[in-house]
Amino acid sequence: MREYRYSALTAAGQTVTGVQRAVDPEELANELLQQGLVLLGTKRSLGAWTQAFSPSRRAAKKELGAFTQHMATCLGAGITAVQAIADFQETTEGLFYEILNDLKGDVSSGTQLDEALARHPDFFPPVYLALVAAGQNSGGLDDAFEELVNYLEWSEDLRAQTTQALIYPAMLLVGIVGLLLLMMLFVMPRFESIFQGANFELPTLTVRMMAAGNFMGRWWWAIFGAIGGLSFAAQSYFNTERGALFRDGMMLRIPVIGQFQTKLALSRFAKTFALIFGSGVDLLRLLDLMSGVVGNRVIAREIAIIRQRVATGESLTEAFQGAPVFPPLVQRLVAVGEKTGSLDTSLMKVSQHLDKEIPRDLKKAFSIFEGVVIAVLGVMVCVAALSLLMPIMSIRADMG
Repeated sequence: MREYRYSALTAAGQTVTGVQRAVDPEELANELLQQGLVLLGTKRSLGAWTQAFSPSRRAAKKELGAFTQHMATCLGAGITAVQAIADFQETTEGLFYEILNDLKGDVSSGTQLDEALARHPDFFPPVYLALVAAGQNSGGLDDAFEELVNYLEWSEDLRAQTTQALIYPAMLLVGIVGLLLLMMLFVMPRFESIFQGANFELPTLTVRMMAAGNFMGRWWWAIFGAIGGLSFAAQSYFNTERGALFRDGMMLRIPVIGQFQTKLALSRFAKTFALIFGSGVDLLRLLDLMSGVVGNRVIAREIAIIRQRVATGESLTEAFQGAPVFPPLVQRLVAVGEKTGSLDTSLMKVSQHLDKEIPRDLKKAFSIFEGVVIAVLGVMVCVAALSLLMPIMSIRADMG
């Protein structure tokens, strides 16, 4: 699928713009027509690369939390959605300003807020749209935004913990690569002329290190090109369904890290499920949403199977019992919640339990990773030092 930036005409005659993914402009026109919009023009964007490198897109996504908090406050105080959007629009600029301008125009013309938000799926995720729709249908839109504030804060806190834990191991990894390049491209060539003038046979380790240094010095462009090509090929493969399943399955099988990945996905599942289920969203629709929330294709496929079994008439408890990726604690609390009619409360307890375990598992996982990196760094330093010291000691022995 490709990403298109479009302009369209509403039923009220207003022109709106947005960004949406589709196979081609014809499919985009049909999708917009189902939303009550008539396509006027399209322009293909750079898709995922735009999302990764566009400062305006990144800035717009960062403003989602502030916008959600603003809407919760304003709606709770009795201010209309149109006025709340207009007020926040005065404090922002760039791409998010354009999005809010579209939202304000759509809602002013009679479009429901959830439908207006759904026209910008790259900025408002499915969970966001589902909660807004549920709040709108129940008449508790301010409560829905309050729940979204808590949910976004929880998601951001989880992401921040992971990022913070990655910093030190990443620095060590960069140190290893830097040391390797320094030894191969600068240190070994300096000693090569000295060793070549010596009237003795160099140790095998030194010869191989010098050969490796010469190779890297001569073919560095090919090496980096090959690494870049392999990275691009791997990323392209992982973007396919088969590749994503392979990658995520491998991640789950890695000792310690796989356990952390599983708990992280289950925490996202339990938290989001409890939040949306409490808002009254249909169970099958809810399970559809969960497949896109967990962040792991293997677990998402298990959720899709659960959804199919529920659709055929099985209870949620029976469907979960056939999914081995969900541990006994989750299955037991799902069964209790379904039996007592408090499924959202039971799964919120699962999320709270996992949220306490995730920081410990995160620290444990990266402590092991840190140890491995330090061990590799130590081996590299020893090999490099021996390759230089062994011939030097031989020269001194001959001179003595």
